[in-house]
Amino acid sequence: MGETMGATDHSLLVGQGIGVHCYVAYQYSFCHGWASGPTAWLSQHVLGVKPVEPGSTRVVVSPKLGHLRWAEGSYPTPLGPIHVRHERQADVSIKSDIRAPNGVTVDLQDL
Repeated sequence: MGETMGATDHSLLVGQGIGVHCYVAYQYSFCHGWASGPTAWLSQHVLGVKPVEPGSTRVVVSPKLGHLRWAEGSYPTPLGPIHVRHERQADVSIKSDIRAPNGVTVDLQDL
């Protein structure tokens, strides 16, 4: 046995606990693009999609564009994806186009 640890050697994590390399209050890491942490964060915090009932049968959408002119994405649910596009208007209001599958209720909360 060599002293070199391979890419799949998980012994480095023993005793460190889940989330040791994550941001506080998040259960995923933003360190690796393939970990999809940024996607979940963007969906919840920029697109503003938050499930409020089991199975995502009801979601609240509360966009937070910050300085972005627009944001667009899809949020997966067991009943199919919710497609969301937010676009900042000239008067700084946000126009939202939200398409959800049958069985999913969407509550839009304007900020």
